[in-house]
Parts: sequence; structure tokens; C-alpha cells
Amino acid sequence: MESTRQKPLATRILTYGMLLVYLVVAFAPLYWMGLTSLRTSKQIYDRTNMLVPSNLTLQNYVYALTQKQLLTWLANSTIVASVTVIISLIISAMAGYAIARLRFPGRHNLARLLVYTYLVPSSLLFIPMFVIIGRIGLGDTLPGVMLTYLSFTVPFGTWLLFGFFLTIPRELEDAAKTDGCSYFGVLFRIVLPLAKPGIGATFIFAFTDAWNEFLYAAVLLSTDPHLTAPLGLLRFRMADNYDWGPLMAASILTTLPAVFFFILAQRYIVSGLTAGSVKG
Repeated sequence: MESTRQKPLATRILTYGMLLVYLVVAFAPLYWMGLTSLRTSKQIYDRTNMLVPSNLTLQNYVYALTQKQLLTWLANSTIVASVTVIISLIISAMAGYAIARLRFPGRHNLARLLVYTYLVPSSLLFIPMFVIIGRIGLGDTLPGVMLTYLSFTVPFGTWLLFGFFLTIPRELEDAAKTDGCSYFGVLFRIVLPLAKPGIGATFIFAFTDAWNEFLYAAVLLSTDPHLTAPLGLLRFRMADNYDWGPLMAASILTTLPAVFFFILAQRYIVSGLTAGSVKG
């Protein structure tokens, strides 16, 4: 009896201990980043009280926002990520629904091809992308970057929504078609409202990937007014020296929008998963 009573307690202790270790490993870099962003250069290299907050200052944030074009870079990233999300959702929704519902030869192979396209490393594609974008006259422009981002957001978004569309009962679509709805009517009036979890997941993927992407932006963008936020962080480096305080402050400011949208979309996904698609 004692062993059966002690076993659940030991299991809980082990579980909470593992969670505590995970939280420490996950949040330790964020804590260090935040602490560094609130310290002066002298305090950053001072080994005494390295992990204890003391004499904190906001001067690194002021420097990042006033002495660098951080606000411009954040605005560029917002525009690029927002447009990429909108276009990705539109294309992915229509392509995923077509593959899931329309009968045509090779549709299953096409679905697999989408995944294979997404798995191709960007390091193999940035040179062809650079040549294509340059030839159509979109080099060093935000629209050129948006086009390249669609090359990895649309395939995965299509595959993701394709899986969600397969879970929606056909009877709902057949009833709508009986009432005179076209394929587009069924898609926008019936299917998409029931596929809110998939839309939310696609939104998270497309936004975070477009916001954090670095390689294509580094290849296609060169002038400061056109840089995105991740690429603009390199401007806090002078030769081989890093201005760690302003760099960490800019990194936190760059991370906040993505975290904000992720939290919003995550709550939306949870609410969508709890709603029954059949009863909708």
C-alpha cells in the first residue's frame, strides 16, 4: 500500500523536476539577453554579479531606436511578413482545397511534391532566386523578398491546409452545392470557417518564417532603408566588435512582434480545436 501511494508522488516529483530543467534551459538565454540589454558596456564585461540585476538602464534601447534605423527595419519586416501571410493563406487555401477535393490525375503525387519542395534547403536556392529576382527588376526591394518567401510558405501552407480539409465531412459541402454554391462559395462559406485551426497554424508558420528569415534577405537586400529587422541587427557590429548592449536591446524589440502574434494565433488555434467541425 505504501509503495502504491509513494509511486504517484515520485512520478510527480520527477515530472516537475524535468519541467523545471526544461524551463531553465529554455529561459536562461532570454534572461541573459534581457539582462545584457539593460546594462552598460562596463557592466556587461564585469564578472561580479553577472546574473543579478543591478543598476539597470534603458540607454541601450534609446540608442537602438534613435541612433540606428531600427524602426524602419521593423516596419519593413512587418510589411514583408504581413503581405507574405495574406498571399500565402489565399494561395494555400485554394491549392489545398483543390488537391483535397478535386479529382485529377497525379493529385497525391502533387501533394507529396509540395512537401519535397519545402524540404529543399534555402542554401541551394538563394543563387537562382537572386538571378531571377534581379532579372525581373526587383533586386534590393521588399516585393522581391516577398516573392522569395512565398517559395517556402506556400508549399508547407498548402500541405497543412490540405490535411485539415480532408477532416471536414463531405456532406457539408454536398449540401452547400445542392443549394447552388460553387466551389469558391463552398470554400469561403463552408470550408474555411471550419478550418480555423489550420488557418491559424498556417498563419503562425508563414508569419514567423517571414519575420525571422535571414538568408534570402541578406542576398537580396543591400541598402539600409530596405533591410528587414533580422538583417538590420548586423548593423550593430563594427568590424569584429559587437555592441552587445544595443544589439541585445534591438534583438528583444525584434522578437516582441513575432511573440505577440504567436500568442494571439495560439489562443485562436486552441479555441478552434475545441469547436467541433461537424457541428459547425
